[in-house]
Amino acid sequence: MNTNIDYDEYLDDDIIFYSILYSSVTVLFAMAVLSKFLTNEFRFGFRSVLSLAVLFLGEPLCQFFIKGPSGVFAFAMCCLVIYSILPASHLPVGNKAVLVTGCDSGFGNSLVKKLDSIGMRVFATCLSLNSPGAVSLQLACSGRVHLLQLDVTSQKDIETTVEYVKQHTGGEGLWGLVNNAGVWYYSELETTSETIFRKVLEINLFGAIRLTKALLPLIRKSKGRIVNVSSLMGRLTMEGNGAYSMSKHALLAFSDTLRQEMKKWGVHVSIIEPTGFYTENMKEHVINSRKSELWDTMDEETKITYGQKYFDSIYNSIIEGSNRYPDDLTCVIRAMRSGLLSKRPRNRYPCGTGADFIMMLYPLLPVWVADKLISLISIMPKDVRPAGLD
Repeated sequence: MNTNIDYDEYLDDDIIFYSILYSSVTVLFAMAVLSKFLTNEFRFGFRSVLSLAVLFLGEPLCQFFIKGPSGVFAFAMCCLVIYSILPASHLPVGNKAVLVTGCDSGFGNSLVKKLDSIGMRVFATCLSLNSPGAVSLQLACSGRVHLLQLDVTSQKDIETTVEYVKQHTGGEGLWGLVNNAGVWYYSELETTSETIFRKVLEINLFGAIRLTKALLPLIRKSKGRIVNVSSLMGRLTMEGNGAYSMSKHALLAFSDTLRQEMKKWGVHVSIIEPTGFYTENMKEHVINSRKSELWDTMDEETKITYGQKYFDSIYNSIIEGSNRYPDDLTCVIRAMRSGLLSKRPRNRYPCGTGADFIMMLYPLLPVWVADKLISLISIMPKDVRPAGLD
């Protein structure tokens, strides 16, 4: 009888001991995750869901299925692995200088304001210094922000910008480059003229390549960062976005290769991959301007095949549906800042609702299933047909 009592007491002590161990690991992990939220290093998303799953499901599952010291060890390792994929703390701003392209509006404009607010020196380049976005930067930002006119397709503009940056960074070099300038046209491949193809590739791809190569000596000097803004359509394709996807696919290849080649210099390259957001590209006057440009560059046979009515219907649908895109750019700006300042910058930053999940799922799907999925989220209206099919 006494033996049974001793055994029961032993079991109770064992349960209490392991409960304390599990609780200690849980508290430590919860505090570490909470600190990430409080320091604005990440928000609710795929990784935070994993953190919650480990906290609420990991402990009981390990206790029930593994038990003993092995269970505690497995739970601790799960917490450690999840913590390792959370954003790292940031480097001190110090006297770091960053050049950002495409600051007339959207991501670039918001990023400059954010970097200025944390004390960074910023060379903000705009297509026009008289644009509303450039004027807003002049009014809202401190003297740390240098506004420069830059057309990324102009070699002369690039040379002038690089010379200016050299003069204002001295021997420190340039810490960061954010290739954000880009243009988007919605047009099927057959209706996209060579003129438009070349324009999209010149701005979205070759502009980034030219500027990056011109600034690499300054970035190598500081062992800094390069952040290239691509898109989820750089890894998946969608009808009507052929020229844009082509440019972003190529930008991904450039960025991945550059990342490998720059490791020996201590330079890190990150890729930002946003989903759809309501920026300047989605405003009605911009969409109508792009529609007119596309139609004017189309040959007569293609105009007859597709018809003005078909073209107008597509663009009216885009304008009507533009309000479905979020205008809160916070997650993209946070990713850009992380690429520039994180102690452990990620290679890729998918941004937007479901972006991580889409990028994980899409490559695993059979092509026909992937095509069906893409057609469901496509902005192409389903009830219009080209003139040649009527």
